[in-house]
Amino acid sequence: MALAEVQRSPEEAPAPEHVKPRRHLRNYLLDTSLQLRLASYLIAVATMLGIGLGWLLWRAYRETSAMLELDPSVGAALGSALAREDRFRIVAVAGALAVVLVCLLVAGVFVTHRIAGPAYAIRRTCKRVAEGDLSDPPPLRTGDLLSELADEVADMVRALRAREARERDLAASAAQVLRDPLAAASTRQELARELEALAVEKDRRLKP
Repeated sequence: MALAEVQRSPEEAPAPEHVKPRRHLRNYLLDTSLQLRLASYLIAVATMLGIGLGWLLWRAYRETSAMLELDPSVGAALGSALAREDRFRIVAVAGALAVVLVCLLVAGVFVTHRIAGPAYAIRRTCKRVAEGDLSDPPPLRTGDLLSELADEVADMVRALRAREARERDLAASAAQVLRDPLAAASTRQELARELEALAVEKDRRLKP
């Protein structure tokens, strides 16, 4: 068999299966306002700590330089060199603080994604319930926060679905009895009591 017959063209090559989708930054910003607000709290705390640390270091450097400048044996040249070194240290501290702040911002976005993701999923579930969709909410990812809240919401949806199913069966039975002219009076009375009990229960649930 010729080599040209064995080799396949790129168009004929089978496509790889189960290719993992690439993650983009917008995938991590599900709730931009919430995530950036939480990240800004981290940055604010880190900024205050960095400014306080920088001020303490600057005071220590300045006091050391001032003490050395008071000693005539040290000389003005060494004092000037120490002053330049102090300025370099302050710039280095400021640069390190800027790098830390950027790292905190990126880490804050990734960490808060574990909060914003579940919050977004729970919000969608509540919206579906309000629209009458009582299907099971999708499970959260491994490592997501708010898992206990998501479980409570899922239990609520299941309880609502079970209650709706019970009330559906009762309504279907009532319709069947009302259509049957040969239904016994006792059956009608029993069904009427069940409907009245359901009305009382709904009235109790609707009270503020």
